[in-house]
Amino acid sequence: MKTSIYFAPLQSYTTLPYYLAFNNLIGGVDKYFTPFYRADREGNFGIEKQLTARPQINIIPQVLTNSAEELLRFGYTMVDRGFTEINLNLGCPFPMLSKRRLGSGLLPHPNMLLNMMTAFFDTDILLRLSVKLRLGWEDSNEIKPVMEVLSQFPLEEIIVHPRLGIQQYKSRPNWDVFKDLSHRYTVVGNGDITSSKILDDLEQQFPDVAAWMIGRGLLANPCMLRPEQEWRNTMSHLHDLFLNNLREFGYSEHQILNHLKCFWEYPAQHLEGGRRLLRKIKKVGSRAEYEERKKNLLAG
Repeated sequence: MKTSIYFAPLQSYTTLPYYLAFNNLIGGVDKYFTPFYRADREGNFGIEKQLTARPQINIIPQVLTNSAEELLRFGYTMVDRGFTEINLNLGCPFPMLSKRRLGSGLLPHPNMLLNMMTAFFDTDILLRLSVKLRLGWEDSNEIKPVMEVLSQFPLEEIIVHPRLGIQQYKSRPNWDVFKDLSHRYTVVGNGDITSSKILDDLEQQFPDVAAWMIGRGLLANPCMLRPEQEWRNTMSHLHDLFLNNLREFGYSEHQILNHLKCFWEYPAQHLEGGRRLLRKIKKVGSRAEYEERKKNLLAG
């Protein structure tokens, strides 16, 4: 069985200009999830005007909220922009958000989640809803009542990152708990898939899992899904497409330089001496200096 591949959202990295460049050059991804949108104190989500449904790429907008009203308002906004699915973030592990019962901080409160789901599915909104979550905030037993709540509703899918919120990205994913969940529910897997071998091993270990979400692995090695492509040439072409998209989207030169620095954060880990070269790239203050550092990085 060929599994579907989803691109995991990472703030500052998986931007719309990046996704469009990746999809144009490499492809092989069935869904591209945006980094989460969160309402500000005035209730505004700060959604860029370019975020609209596009026929050539399956973008899934993600929202971070613990409010049924915000969830619906975000949903209706996405319907107006042509989208047919949104994703609710129940996995963000950062303490500043989790202490406000956002992301994985909402998992110890299944009654709040029940109220949100009930309100959403009691409407006539023409929108599919999926959920991305962790095993809990501080105890993997927290996932049990959460899954009992979610199983009552016609969710598009449930994406499971088998870590706790308090672990953030430390320790190893708990694939034993994931295995138990995959036997009870239909789930998508996510977590530390940094090579094609790891993906192959997980597909063999969990043959009933129909989709896998990958983030850092694809950012570091876009050729992971296209092993026939040469890494340096691919990175160079991806970089140029990304740069063109940033310009077309109207980013300022200062913003473009910052995004290009972020572009190399994960790919640099793929190179010998890459961290040293990345430190030099991060210190540049002009595009001319950046281009020189980029050449050195690609030259290896």
